[in-house]
Amino acid sequence: MLLLGHIGLTALASSMFYLPILGGALGVLLPDIIDKGIFTLGLAPCSRFIAHSIFFAPLVGIVTFAATRNKKFALAVALGAFLHLLEDMNGDVPFLYPIKDYSFFAACGQIKILFTPYVIITETIGGLILILMSVFNSQLARLRRLFWQVIGRIGR
Repeated sequence: MLLLGHIGLTALASSMFYLPILGGALGVLLPDIIDKGIFTLGLAPCSRFIAHSIFFAPLVGIVTFAATRNKKFALAVALGAFLHLLEDMNGDVPFLYPIKDYSFFAACGQIKILFTPYVIITETIGGLILILMSVFNSQLARLRRLFWQVIGRIGR
């Protein structure tokens, strides 16, 4: 998944949980910024490395809270980092690194952007979500209420 897919899906999720959209957007981009950055510098075996682990989301949430003292923003950043992993599940993701070794690290080459059907669909959906969220911002509150009403009925 690329930029629009990651940001669009995470912005919608952040909004549904009444969390700052900017925090979710920052959190969802961090795994790629960190891992692709250290891979480009030759310090990681693959472009999906330590920040693509389930341990990264709580860590980045704690660091964000320590820096901002804002619980909602820190939760949004952690949610974004976690959702990034789910959104990347179409490829190899080292969920349990460094506890578990991953064989695909040995096969990693250079960073490639492949426009597979998955990428095209998720980018289109993410872009549409961002457009709809900005155009129908006032309707978003109704969508959230409806979402939580449905969730409440399921829980009964």
